[in-house]
Amino acid sequence: MSSILALPFVGLFKPARSVLVLGAGLSGLSVAYELALRGYKVTVIEARDYAGGRVFTLRKPFLNNQYVELGGELIGDGYKRFLKYAKDFSIEFEENQNPVETGGSVANPQRGITSSAILKGRLFAVGTILNENPYGLPEKETMDLPPAILFRHIASVVSELRTNPSKIFDYDRLSLADFLRKRGVSEQMIKLMNISLNYNSIETVSMGGVLWDAVRRVSAGTKPIQIIGGNDRITKALFENSVRLGVKFIFQAEVKRISQNPSSVRVSFLKNGKVETVEADKIVCTIPFSVLREIIFEPNLPESKAKAINELAYTRITKVFLQAERAAWDERNLGAAIWTDTPCERIFNSAGKKGDKFGIFTIWTEGAGAEIPESMNDRERIVWGQREFVKALPFMKGRIQRRATKSWTLDKYARGAYAHFKVGQLASLQPFLKTPVGRIHFAGEHTAEKMPGMEGALESAERVVAEIDSGG
Repeated sequence: MSSILALPFVGLFKPARSVLVLGAGLSGLSVAYELALRGYKVTVIEARDYAGGRVFTLRKPFLNNQYVELGGELIGDGYKRFLKYAKDFSIEFEENQNPVETGGSVANPQRGITSSAILKGRLFAVGTILNENPYGLPEKETMDLPPAILFRHIASVVSELRTNPSKIFDYDRLSLADFLRKRGVSEQMIKLMNISLNYNSIETVSMGGVLWDAVRRVSAGTKPIQIIGGNDRITKALFENSVRLGVKFIFQAEVKRISQNPSSVRVSFLKNGKVETVEADKIVCTIPFSVLREIIFEPNLPESKAKAINELAYTRITKVFLQAERAAWDERNLGAAIWTDTPCERIFNSAGKKGDKFGIFTIWTEGAGAEIPESMNDRERIVWGQREFVKALPFMKGRIQRRATKSWTLDKYARGAYAHFKVGQLASLQPFLKTPVGRIHFAGEHTAEKMPGMEGALESAERVVAEIDSGG
């Protein structure tokens, strides 16, 4: 259990006003906690049976106190708000000496590839110099892995934006695939780059949106940080301290209708088979747009806001976790991850370090690559994942001890892992993601502008608290 802060005197000089927070994910918890500190009467309505949302540390069924992050995972030293909460709640963190990389870094041909790889059935350990490529790619594309080549192309344009930021909207008119074609990248390489891309499709994602994300990732910092004991220690501390401040939580409550008039707001939700209604002065909506589009608004939202909610894309991600004896992996110098052209797409060494008996290995599929595992129930998906894992790495056969899985695509309260922009959407949707509508304010990672991931969720919470506290 996290420590409870010594609480300040609150609400002595400010008349309490009521706020409904929809969603108890990281942004919702931060909003609730910060508003409660300022003397507001806060009620949080959450469809799940727990607080934390997509920040979820999975500890069971794994052995030796190992765990994995189902959703919110990466933290950098630029995550100032996130790390401030860790300090405030006396939660330990440290620099991660064995980070899990989800992007692609630029390989050095003299020092070899920066990630292990499986190409057409051949395993290449980290550091291997690719003197030949099994795909018969052009010479300029044979020395690096597809993610590293993609990273290089993106990085060259990010530097261009420093002198001409508005250029990003020109790139918004292009898909990432068409941008690469203009730069002479081969069709075979573009197809390989589409494997576990962090977006749904290289043919539909906006190049401007990719650059938007790349610029925000730079702000995340240069040093990877890990919360000792799991990221959900932060969300649990926010929840406990919010309750201590008097915040009311209503769990297993599915929001069905959001109404407002000039003097108040009202939310109707389904709980235990019955529709209940609560009223307040303001609403903070942190529900992902992928789910929010199914909720009725009265009166109807402005056309621009409704369009943003109905059309914003969310990346499909489905994972299988396999805890296994790791000696055979370490003997082959496979490092933190393997990029593959197999149905596994990427395999991350997500827990443990060299010398430990066990590691937890994550099969991470995205976009079209997630279609097959998404078509299965959890039990079938675990069987599929173990089969494909052993097929890709035969030396791991008989070493798997524990198994688990999570599909964010199939999660009815997420419908995807995180938001991204399709071609043209940076210009047409992004300006309207965060804008309030009357008494309804919007937060969540999808509304952040400066920071990615969990820090973006907290950035959005900070903005909304300021909007409400200033009388907006």
